[in-house]
This record gives sequence, structure tokens and C-alpha cells, in this order.
Amino acid sequence: MMMPRMEVNTQQARLEVRTHNAELTIRQPKAEQRIAQPPADVTIRQRPGKLSIDQTTAWHNLQFYSSAERTDLAADFGQQDWMKGLGRVAREGDELMRIENQGNPIAAHAKQNAVWEIAYNPGSKPVHDLVNVTYEARPAEIDVKRNDPVITTTAKPPEFSYQPGRVDISLAQYPRVTIDWKI
Repeated sequence: MMMPRMEVNTQQARLEVRTHNAELTIRQPKAEQRIAQPPADVTIRQRPGKLSIDQTTAWHNLQFYSSAERTDLAADFGQQDWMKGLGRVAREGDELMRIENQGNPIAAHAKQNAVWEIAYNPGSKPVHDLVNVTYEARPAEIDVKRNDPVITTTAKPPEFSYQPGRVDISLAQYPRVTIDWKI
């Protein structure tokens, strides 16, 4: 005898899992920075130099003297001329003392003493070579005050963007059970 048979077929359920990853975006904006460099404070003080012009030698070359120098020169000249005159008078006295010798000493003395000699010699060097010019330069006083740079920084915080992840679960295949009787 044949017995009916029972046939059971099952289909398992299938799950479908879809994942969406989380997204994290971090953006760091650059900081703003300003740098200003003030110029240094510079002070320059220049004291004038010392200029000396001495033209005394040039004036002496032209026979121009101050009153004090002229007085000293006249006194020296007078002393020398007096000594010359004293020598001349002594010499003439000696010549007159020997008048018995030949010649006419009185006429010779008159002829010598009647002529005056004046000599003016202004010098031989050019006047500009005789002027002494000296210049003493004075150093400049330079003060420098350094100014520090002015730095201003504005930090910017990081910018975050976050998309949370998710998991989608769905039933891709439903479970099924079929029972069938077979003969």
C-alpha cells in the first residue's frame, strides 16, 4: 500500500542590510594675521664743524700788521737803525779825525747822507698760499629707537560637518513554508 507522503519545503527569510557610513568633514579656516611694522624713530643731530681761517701770514706778506705788531717791528727797526747810525757816526768821526789824509770827508759824508733809500718788497709768494684754512668736522649724533612689529592674530575655530551613519534593514525574501502531500 502506498502511503501518502508529506513534503515540507521551507524558504528561509533573507535580510537585506544596507549601511550608510557616517560622514565627518572637518575644515580648518586659516587664521587671520596682520603684521604692521612701524618705522624706527631716527633722530640725527649734526653739530656744525669748526672752520678756522688764519690769514695773518698773508697780511704780513703784504706788509700789513696789527698796531701791536707794527709797534714791535718799528721798535726793532729803530733799534737796528740806531745801531747802524751809531756805527756810521763812529766811522765818520774816525774819518774826520784823519782829515789830514787825502780826500774830502765832509763832502763825502754829505753825499752819502743826502740820499734816502726806501725799499718796499711785498713778498714773493701768492697770498692764497699763505692763508691757513683748517676745518674740524664734528661727528653726527644718530639715535635710533627700534619699534617692535605689531602682530594681530585672529584664530578661527575648526568647522565640523557631521552626517550620522545609518543602517537600513529590510526583508529581501520572506520566509515561506509549503507543505505538500504526495502520493
